[in-house]
Amino acid sequence: MRHPVRRLLARATPWIVIAALLPLACGRRGAPIPPRRVAPAAVESVRAGPRDTDILVSWVRPVRNEDGSPLTDLAEFRLSRAVGAAVPGSQPAFSLLATIHAEQPDNATVQGNQYAYRDDGGPAGLRPGVRYTYRVQAVNRSGTVGRSSPDTFVEFSLAPAPPTALQVTAGDGAVDLTWKPPAGGGPAGSPPLRGYNLYRGVQPHAYGTQPINAAPVIDTRFRDAGLTNETTYYYVVRSVAGERPPWRESASSNEISAAPMDLTPPAPPRGLVAVAAAGTIALSWDINPEADLLGYVVYRREPPALTPARLTEAPIQSTTFTDRTARPRASYLYSVTAVDRSPRRNESAPSAEAPATLP
Repeated sequence: MRHPVRRLLARATPWIVIAALLPLACGRRGAPIPPRRVAPAAVESVRAGPRDTDILVSWVRPVRNEDGSPLTDLAEFRLSRAVGAAVPGSQPAFSLLATIHAEQPDNATVQGNQYAYRDDGGPAGLRPGVRYTYRVQAVNRSGTVGRSSPDTFVEFSLAPAPPTALQVTAGDGAVDLTWKPPAGGGPAGSPPLRGYNLYRGVQPHAYGTQPINAAPVIDTRFRDAGLTNETTYYYVVRSVAGERPPWRESASSNEISAAPMDLTPPAPPRGLVAVAAAGTIALSWDINPEADLLGYVVYRREPPALTPARLTEAPIQSTTFTDRTARPRASYLYSVTAVDRSPRRNESAPSAEAPATLP
């Protein structure tokens, strides 16, 4: 006879086994794993160049992290600087120069995705002939610092004095600029004057970073052609020094503006014919090909008068006209001019005269 307890355990064994295994099926809760910190990608396109009494350092905002994911939590940039050349076989000694907020920085300017910081050297200023090296790092909101950008350096030199008395003359699709050389040639110790760079913008004090001339202008005059008429352009000119690019530029000259204008009239109308019939004189001529044509003006001259009288008060768009004011047995000479749509309302030379006599 089986023991009563053994019979009970035999019947309960499957449930007991399951209950015993349940704690083993559930994994033990360990310490929480911190989220992986992803660093911003290295800052690219870092450039440095002397501007007047300081150095302008610029760079492009990164848009991705090191792992290629979008950079959505950029907080700031750390700009470091090393002064002087490094000892052979060693690295330059960098120190933090400035921290620039990624959004609305108060110590740098932002245009699109490009940042610019002006290094004035602090209370001691920048020293001519000294090399200044820069690197930039991006930092996200969690404080993770990205890799340093490649080092960029510039040897600082004094800027030449700016040109003076910039003047402009507006023409048809072009602006002519003239100026005077800087007085005295520039401060002592500045490099020799190479020429001039000109800058143009469509808003005051906004010129971009590239001059409109391909190479330094040696003369003190320049024609800026290929412009849009009736658009106002703003100009400054800067002295350029140095033996080779990148050129050392002065501060800007006085700013001046000009608006080129359409000065070219249409061609004289052709094929004018005058025919007398039924107490009137009918005129017709060929259409002008100009795209900006406004219309035509009709003139009549009665010899021996030398000056024609205007028959149409405003330009007409038709290429026909009927003179209903002609007198019987009077001889007339008719001519037509073309007028464009420019604000100046440029008027062409008159067409060849067409004679007519009313019976």
